[in-house]
Amino acid sequence: MNLFTITNEIRDLLLGCDELTGIVGTKIFPITARMDTVGDFIVYQRDGFKEEVTKMGVARQVPLVYISAVSDDYDRSQQLATLIYDTISGEYRDPYMLIRLEDSTEDFTEGKYIQVLQFSISS
Repeated sequence: MNLFTITNEIRDLLLGCDELTGIVGTKIFPITARMDTVGDFIVYQRDGFKEEVTKMGVARQVPLVYISAVSDDYDRSQQLATLIYDTISGEYRDPYMLIRLEDSTEDFTEGKYIQVLQFSISS
């Protein structure tokens, strides 16, 4: 697992969910969406990583990824958050990774409801 390209794996998982893409299409963006983006969309970003160190050196690196579901409708933002959680949480084999929800919050800005989910990804 490459710590710096792990978000590519996350995007592929999100795009692989027909129910999710049925709502947002391909509007799944790294870091930010354009100001003129219409309708519902998803934004994701890597937000660093935790290192677990032993006497022998770095034992494990755990990237942290934020995924935000953005919608004009509060209920739909929650629906998107649920689909994101259901789609990416779990254990994967290729590449091997374990994705877990660490935290979540919600916000409202510029007429949009935002559900923010923070995931840790360990290998």
